[in-house]
Amino acid sequence: MSRKNRNARRQANKPLNPHAVQIAMDTFPAADKNSAAVRMLDEKCGYEFTRLPSIMLESDTSYQRPIDLKRVQRIVENFDARLVNPLKVSEREGHYYVFDGAHTLAALKEIKKFDNFMVDVMLFHGLAYEDEAYLFALQRGESKEVATASRLKALMLSNDSRACDFRSRTESAGFRLSPSGRTAAKCTLGCVAKLWRIFEEDAGLYSETLSLLMSAWHGEAWSLNANIVGGVAMFIQAYRSEMNLARFLKHVGGADLGELNKYKDATAKNKDYSFAFAMYRLYNKVGGTGALTPYALYDFKI
Repeated sequence: MSRKNRNARRQANKPLNPHAVQIAMDTFPAADKNSAAVRMLDEKCGYEFTRLPSIMLESDTSYQRPIDLKRVQRIVENFDARLVNPLKVSEREGHYYVFDGAHTLAALKEIKKFDNFMVDVMLFHGLAYEDEAYLFALQRGESKEVATASRLKALMLSNDSRACDFRSRTESAGFRLSPSGRTAAKCTLGCVAKLWRIFEEDAGLYSETLSLLMSAWHGEAWSLNANIVGGVAMFIQAYRSEMNLARFLKHVGGADLGELNKYKDATAKNKDYSFAFAMYRLYNKVGGTGALTPYALYDFKI
């Protein structure tokens, strides 16, 4: 990592100096939440457009992803002050948390060499911690969409019903979600983006997929590859009403990664389909009554 990036990371994670914050508050008084400029969204929550000293702005890392220094550098290199949107900030328990715009703030600090400066903000009053996490998870539009793993973490912390259902179904099947989004551990799922897409498409299919994965390979780390998980979901979609569970577990569940790779369609661009095809071939390996036809699976090839 370059010296410039190391300095940026240290500044991004540097704890606030209480004395410096007090000087900033004295020099640039914080916005008055009783001001007529505050627009109430309901009886508890309101917002106003104002300016705050950069030194007073924080990120709550319990639900936010780490600063991506490469993204910050791209913002710096393409910076145009006319296109900078106000940061979204929540005033909570005497702190000012940026829940949308942390990368913009990091870029501004890099451009201004970390001197204290005034920042245009959309300042929210009355948001609870869970509200901040929920709004952070729903970022869209001008800002980069929150990465799936971070988005789910924030949604779960906000007690979002869909995210809690997702976690409950995962744990009921005997799995846990990797906090980092990457894993090589038994019964630990790291392909969060793939899992969430399956869940959003069909929550019942998500539960069936995890159940079959656990029954077939007992949570072995190699079986939790994103494309194998997607292949199992695809196989279920194609053959749900035709497949025999005992036959699947014997002939497909009895295979290891090497056998799946041997029988997959290596020419397929859709890697989920490639593994679903391997499962189809292993399932049909002994032929006879109950063998499946390939036509239902072909619909998922593209």
